[in-house]
Amino acid sequence: MKEKIDTHCSYMTTYRMYKDRERELHFPLAVCVSYQAGDRDKHGKVIRGYADCGLENHSAKRIEELYRKRSAIETSYRLVRQARATTTTRDPVIRFAFMLVSALLENLWLVLRWAVVARPWRGGRDLPIEFTFPTFCDWIRHVLEEELNRCWQIEMNGVGVLETYRSAVG
Repeated sequence: MKEKIDTHCSYMTTYRMYKDRERELHFPLAVCVSYQAGDRDKHGKVIRGYADCGLENHSAKRIEELYRKRSAIETSYRLVRQARATTTTRDPVIRFAFMLVSALLENLWLVLRWAVVARPWRGGRDLPIEFTFPTFCDWIRHVLEEELNRCWQIEMNGVGVLETYRSAVG
């Protein structure tokens, strides 16, 4: 693999896994070279290899674009799952409503992060690392608890700690 990624230009090739073994596997490999050119104070080239599964008719750069797009979609779903409410109901309308609210929260976070929090920067914007999606969700949760006067109360048994457990409690 080292020989395949030691390059200065993007190209398509074939990679053999488990060479000369019973389970040898051949698959197309897209080797993509891109230059950082000072983006976010980074310099030099970045070489990435992508397994070309079912995309044989594309160039190496096109395969990289497809992988990056798919990665963004999967990241979006991961973020939506972080904000989704948990429920035991099997009602698809309620479950869809929870997914819809979490997707709206993610989109609101993206807009706020890009338009309000991020500073203009050469070639785009400087996105802050402190304003994460879980932080944003915690802020929303905190405001809702205050506005709805949510009080976390648990009914106690009235007995307290039994005598046999007192030594463990301290």
